[in-house]
Amino acid sequence: MEQHTDPQAGYGTINGALAALPNDTSPQVILVGPGSYHEVLNITRQAPLTLLGITPNPEAWETNLVHVWNSSYINQTTQLPTQHNADACVLTIGPYGPGSSDFKMYNIDVANRATVNGVEYKLGQTGPSAALFVTNGNASFYQSTFRSYQDTLYVGQTGNAVFSGGQVVGATDYIYGYGKAYFQGTQLANRGNGGGIVAWKGTAGNNTYGAYFNNSAIVAATDPEPGVNLTYSCPLGRPWNNMSRAVYMNTYMSDIVLPQGFMQWQPTNPQFVPNLTIFVESGSYGPGWKPRQRNETLESVISPQEATTRFSIEKVFGTFPSWVDTNYVYH
Repeated sequence: MEQHTDPQAGYGTINGALAALPNDTSPQVILVGPGSYHEVLNITRQAPLTLLGITPNPEAWETNLVHVWNSSYINQTTQLPTQHNADACVLTIGPYGPGSSDFKMYNIDVANRATVNGVEYKLGQTGPSAALFVTNGNASFYQSTFRSYQDTLYVGQTGNAVFSGGQVVGATDYIYGYGKAYFQGTQLANRGNGGGIVAWKGTAGNNTYGAYFNNSAIVAATDPEPGVNLTYSCPLGRPWNNMSRAVYMNTYMSDIVLPQGFMQWQPTNPQFVPNLTIFVESGSYGPGWKPRQRNETLESVISPQEATTRFSIEKVFGTFPSWVDTNYVYH
């Protein structure tokens, strides 16, 4: 991993600063200086913790100066029973235990730059290469970015995550999981057109596990896979199981969005059950919004008023989350 030598810095790596935190219930903040950090970060502290990236403009992810990265993946053709997608992750929150009760991260870029024979990963060559896992606990991210190709960002069943601003970049099912993930003002940038943007699981009963997007945007990545035509090719999502839930509200759809909107898991294994699988759009706009071509067998198109009633952040989490920074995410 890279060492940073700023004379004002107490530690040369983020891991060094994490290791020095007291094992108590006190809130702690790590101020991270500009630079590229080749590290794998595992956040296990249960007390409140904030990673704060130094930036000239905290309201714009495009000016972030802190970049955390690693280059690893799970080769699905040779995957061992003991291997898990998390083994290739760059930043993990709350692994294999109760996890953080309040983790916040501001203005930090996290990327998985997995390589094959020294060349950066391309879709179909390897397999899952995650940038972020929220396996347990509560985590929120502000004007931060997460980049990979397959399975970029994951939220587990005992994880709750809120994303304000920032960007998520990927190609295949790059936002996935079976916890609760709420994105507000986030850019979703597609590098390829395999699978869907979202692949989510649900569980039986009256719950709100799912992926929710509000006032966000779906666009083509600035570095798409060579030779891939993204135009009208990217599904909004597909069901990882038949209790999947994905909701888009007031979201800009560029011309990369598949005209039918959502898709089945696979033609021979649809994993879709009407009234159990919940796919919703409300207030979509832009050239990728094709209302006459949307497959309303798979999804529902509802009014903004109904969307607010059913899928506000308060409805998803039961109340406005106390662990979310209201300076960035509003009621």
